[in-house]
Amino acid sequence: MKKPELHALCTALLEQKLSDLAKSIQDVRESVASDTKSSMGDKYETAREMAQQELGKLQQQEAITRQLLLGLKTLDANKVCNNVTAGALVKTDKMWFYLAAGIGKVEMGQENMMVISMQSPLGRALNGKSAGETAQVNGVIYRILEVV
Repeated sequence: MKKPELHALCTALLEQKLSDLAKSIQDVRESVASDTKSSMGDKYETAREMAQQELGKLQQQEAITRQLLLGLKTLDANKVCNNVTAGALVKTDKMWFYLAAGIGKVEMGQENMMVISMQSPLGRALNGKSAGETAQVNGVIYRILEVV
């Protein structure tokens, strides 16, 4: 498993998500700007308010995604880890985990892996552990096979 390639993939996924969110925000803004007040005043106000709420949600998602990307960019993908810490790639008896950002499931080649944050329940349980040790979350035991 090549950690630098996985790191680059995660970075590209977050950058693409930011690009998609920026386009969605622009689309909503244009929609609000192009709406003209009709004789159905209440309907206009309701549609405008719904668009404003949607804009707020998109902007919140954009801020969260920017934070994830910023955190990811602070990690050194070439650093070899001996125990689980931020930036570690961990092989367990269940699957691979990259402790970098709360992105979720990522496919890389034939492998499925989870990209999780150190603040997640599993991230906290794995923190500081090394190969041969176990971590338990919600009754599920994860045996650490390798830490890269």
